[in-house]
Amino acid sequence: MEPLQRPDLYVVVRLLDTVRTSERTLSRTQLQIASGMNYTQFERYLHLTVCRGLLALSDAGSEHPIVVLTPKGYDALMFLVRGLRDVVGSEFSTLP
Repeated sequence: MEPLQRPDLYVVVRLLDTVRTSERTLSRTQLQIASGMNYTQFERYLHLTVCRGLLALSDAGSEHPIVVLTPKGYDALMFLVRGLRDVVGSEFSTLP
């Protein structure tokens, strides 16, 4: 799998915010479906966010690992949302 050369920050925000706002824990497959990405794109962005410490995979005693937002990921999400609001305006008004 090729690494992302220029990650789309909208996609990163969508992925991080999907984990943050989920009312239940999400497996990799559930997160892929909830974020609306195809498998290849999802795997690339999941790899990026896990390698950067924004998301983590946790076994939590389950058959399938769950995806969790790390404190660093929460801070990054807030930073990206503020920056994107400054640039594009109210499109991000539903995010924190």
